[in-house]
Amino acid sequence: MNYIAVDWGTSNFRAISVRDGKVIRTVQASCGVASCERAALPAILRQQLQRLEEAWDPHLPVLLCGMIGSNIGIADAGYMTLPLSFGDLLGKGRELPGILSNPLTLRPGISDPRVNEICRGEEMQLAGGIVLTDASTFAAVGTHSKWMTLNRQQQQVTGLRTLMTGELYHLVLNQSVVGKGLPTQITSATAFSEGVAVAQTIEAGQAELASELFRCRGRYILGELDPAFAASWLSGLLIGHEILRGHPVTEPVCFIGSSALLPLYQQACEQTGLPCTSLAAETALIAGLNEVFRHDG
Repeated sequence: MNYIAVDWGTSNFRAISVRDGKVIRTVQASCGVASCERAALPAILRQQLQRLEEAWDPHLPVLLCGMIGSNIGIADAGYMTLPLSFGDLLGKGRELPGILSNPLTLRPGISDPRVNEICRGEEMQLAGGIVLTDASTFAAVGTHSKWMTLNRQQQQVTGLRTLMTGELYHLVLNQSVVGKGLPTQITSATAFSEGVAVAQTIEAGQAELASELFRCRGRYILGELDPAFAASWLSGLLIGHEILRGHPVTEPVCFIGSSALLPLYQQACEQTGLPCTSLAAETALIAGLNEVFRHDG
């Protein structure tokens, strides 16, 4: 499987050159879709692909995924509706002639209109997770964590749910009064665990998330929490809340994410007694892309 994949999101651009199913070169840039003029996107794509240098081949198929296929991207590839067969999940999508000399296709996202849910990009990680694990529930964690469920017997993606854990953490810590005046933050596993414990009281109906978010400030102002540990406490609260809301009762969840986030989700699951496994986001993405090209071939 030889191809070039472009994972082009709201904030970042990444091009990955693959030979025989293995990554040989990756280039990244901060020219996310949201920061670029729409009319300039084809030229930016050509410019960034040239940075692959010897790993660039004008004859290889190029696949675009992520927000580049949205209504602010190079073209709107639409959404495939759940329940969705594994076969449809692995389709390349819409052809885009005239932009590159290469065969160029643009992947659609997935959606569940029954609950007004949409997703772009993480469905490729899901495609990898399907072949790398036997899990039926996946959570691609980050800014907007995407919880996705499968029916393996029927070979369908059946559910999609978004939890805005990462964005809410960033907004509360950096844009609200909760984070004003804090010193340089220090990672604290203990403070994180205390935040998870408060999330458990919310799940038990003994507290409310909206109140506990502000009480993070009350905790460090009144001396219950070291101000340097506020970010860790807030992370524990929000990650704990996410897994308690999204996790099935007994079935393990496969978390897909970065090396920075996965240990936090694992710690929160251990504390709450919920089973889980994990998969690196890059590993899942490449496995998913390989499946797309294997399926097409």
